[in-house]
Amino acid sequence: NNLQLIAPEKIQILPPPSDAELSRSFILKSPSEETRRTYRNTLLEFGRFYEKRNSFQINFSKVSFDDVQAWRDSLINEGKRPHTVSTKLAIIRSLFEYGRALGVFERNPASAKLVPPPKKPKHSPGRALTPQEVKSLLSWFKLETLLGARDYALVLVMLRLSLRVSEVCHLKVSSIKWTSGRWVLVVKLKGGREELKPLPKDVKKAIDNYLALDRENRKTMKTNGVDAYLFQADPNKRWFGENNPLSTRHIWHLVKRYSKLVGIGDVSPHDLRRTAITQAFKQRVPI
Repeated sequence: NNLQLIAPEKIQILPPPSDAELSRSFILKSPSEETRRTYRNTLLEFGRFYEKRNSFQINFSKVSFDDVQAWRDSLINEGKRPHTVSTKLAIIRSLFEYGRALGVFERNPASAKLVPPPKKPKHSPGRALTPQEVKSLLSWFKLETLLGARDYALVLVMLRLSLRVSEVCHLKVSSIKWTSGRWVLVVKLKGGREELKPLPKDVKKAIDNYLALDRENRKTMKTNGVDAYLFQADPNKRWFGENNPLSTRHIWHLVKRYSKLVGIGDVSPHDLRRTAITQAFKQRVPI
């Protein structure tokens, strides 16, 4: 009896969202800032490719599987790893599925049936560094300089604590705590969980050295305090009062650049994590 009939002329049909509104809504549905950044960069990358290929700005409703397929092939030709290509395709595929759920699209031009992702290798192409390679890498940094001290501490954290690059990015000064008679690092893991990791003395010393050299810069730029991010950008690239960490992309470039300068080949941040885990296994540390 409480139901009321709505006259047909009073029913308001909302127009479909614009591409910009759809993209923003799709990006913001993830609670992870890192995931949002990845979504945003991938959509921009695909948009630039589409515009270059078709000579006009992207319109999602006009994207064909030929466009997605051509983008996939261009990524492969650029030398992108199968995992990277598959991840980018999955993001575009998810965007169209999101639009279909909203009733914006009738089809998904990025469907895996229409645009199959490249086959991933059976074995990971990553590597674990040898003790000599680790020694060579760590000996490269000039600890008396600010950037040398920062990058040394950053690499050492990944090598000794097996952290993911995203976990390193989100470390704050307040992540370092004294508890139960020892220093620990509070690390935010995937899914929002927190884990306490014992902080080795050499890592704590490296972090202290970096923070001491950066103290005046943080004070001047108002990027100090316990809630400040631990690893911050170069002083001349910081925005006054903005508490921003080093990006995952920046750390990737740093690790690759240093490893090539040292002469140990192409090394990724995940290789540093793999190195720590491999050494732990060799010392028979339980998984």
